[in-house]
Amino acid sequence: MPGLDRRSSRRDATALAVAAVGCWAACGASLRLATFLGPSPPQLRRGQLSRGIAAALADGRGPAGFASAALSSSSASSALGALGLPQPPVGRREVSGLAGVLTAVALCLRPARAAERPACGNIDECREVGDRKFAEADREKGPIVRLGQGVRYREVRVGHGAEVKMGDSVDISFEVQKTNGDYIYSLGRGRPDMQGDFGETYRVTLGSHDVPVAVEQAMEGMRAGGVRKVEMPPQLGFQTSEWKPEPSNFSGKQRMERYRKLLTGNGLQAGYNAAILFEVEVIRVRSS
Repeated sequence: MPGLDRRSSRRDATALAVAAVGCWAACGASLRLATFLGPSPPQLRRGQLSRGIAAALADGRGPAGFASAALSSSSASSALGALGLPQPPVGRREVSGLAGVLTAVALCLRPARAAERPACGNIDECREVGDRKFAEADREKGPIVRLGQGVRYREVRVGHGAEVKMGDSVDISFEVQKTNGDYIYSLGRGRPDMQGDFGETYRVTLGSHDVPVAVEQAMEGMRAGGVRKVEMPPQLGFQTSEWKPEPSNFSGKQRMERYRKLLTGNGLQAGYNAAILFEVEVIRVRSS
């Protein structure tokens, strides 16, 4: 809208004015500091310093380069010479101070980045843009497959070789998470709380309920090297496998106990059907 454009222009103009005053002050302060640090030639003027730094910035040299060049110089002459400025004979102490001065002024004189404007004109268009980006990012994580009864999984990585089927013995690694992604426990993932378990596996026979029923359903059709993240409701979750596989460490047991209390309640608060995530990776398939 025109009113918003005018206010935006006024803010931009104000910001530019403040920046200009700041740069002018910084250049003046730089010259005064340089004078304090050591002898300063009368021909080194604010305009020369500004033009020299601006030219160096145009050549692609950043403020870090100014400081590095000055500190590596045996005198301030070479540091000023790099900017095309007069070269007075001063010592290394003055060089160190001058490096800080040049860095501060270079940061001030660096051209401001143009304000990034959204690729939308109003809130509805911005929402549509955001939804599209979210959908694209979600697709990059892998497709979601729904199995019914509240069970679904994301195909994180497709494996190779023979497909897993009911009755097969399979070596897996896994990680259990809350639906918000918070870690609960794992096996074979090398997590810090598991004391170097990377590479360890858990053997399951599909159909024997060594893992929750929802995980068994999601594992059908997987191949070695494949990864699926399964979301399972309580009625097809750990209760169906007698809470196997159990965590082996103390912190994992505590987290799982808290999850149980979410389902059953704690005496003060009623339980509810909290879903949980089980990310499974097939390491080896041992056909039946």
